[in-house]
Parts: sequence; C-alpha cells; structure tokens
Amino acid sequence: MGLYIDEADGGRINIASCSPGAARAALDQSLGYVGGRRQFGKPLAGFQALQFKLADMLTQLTASRQMVLLAADRLDRGHPQASLYCAMATCFATDQSFEICNEALQLHGGDGYLNDYPLERWVRDSRVHQILEGTNEIMRVIIARHLLEKGGTLEQLL
Repeated sequence: MGLYIDEADGGRINIASCSPGAARAALDQSLGYVGGRRQFGKPLAGFQALQFKLADMLTQLTASRQMVLLAADRLDRGHPQASLYCAMATCFATDQSFEICNEALQLHGGDGYLNDYPLERWVRDSRVHQILEGTNEIMRVIIARHLLEKGGTLEQLL
C-alpha cells in the first residue's frame, strides 16, 4: 500500500506541476490580447474591471506555483505529510489553472474559441487536470482525512 501511495503522490505532483504552465501561457496570451484590442475607443487593458481580473489571475498563478513547489519539496524530503501536501497542491493548482484559463478565454470573447488562439486547448487541458490522478473531490477527501481523522494537531499538519 505504501508503494501505491508514493506512486500516486508522484503522479499527483506531476499533474499539479503541469497546471501552472497552462495558466501562465493563458495569462501571457491575455496580456497581449487586452493590450492590443480596443473597445469604446481605448485598449481593453484600460478597463479597471479587466485589470482586476488580470491581477487576480497573476495572484492565483503565483500561489499555485508556490504550493506546488512546497509539495514537491515535502515529497522529495520524505516529509510525513507529503501525501497531504500533494493532495492540496493538486487540488489547488488544478482548480486555479482552470479558473485562470477560463478567465483568459472570457477576456478574449469569441476570439478565444477560435483555433487562431490556443486558449480553447488550455481550457480543455486544465479541466482534465482536475480529474487525472484522482478527482479534486478525492483530493478533498484526502485533505479532510488528514485534517480530521489522523489524530494529529494542526501544527503537525503544517
């Protein structure tokens, strides 16, 4: 059973580490698009609501990357809570990646669905990451078990 858990953790951290890449590409694509596209006489980048979306996307991306790095470090070091960290990183990074890619698609409007932009592929790819190596609902079960059933304290988990 221990070998399976180790292999599952490796697969999960792999999926978690792929997700920020798609999100980063989608954010980068969006920055170019909103900087060049004009509506109502000004660039889309001039609209505060879109600026807030971009700010949130960068924040989500940065947090995801840091969580993946922390989980990978815990896994590499054989930390007793490595499985917990892998589950949290997988759940968080894949959810945030899908949200970032989906927001990027929204920022592109109808153009986002065209094959001229790779956004539609990034949305599909980031969505399947929420399913591979155990669905995010399963990741939440793992997290909850560590939190509630392991008999440890919050300090031991963190």
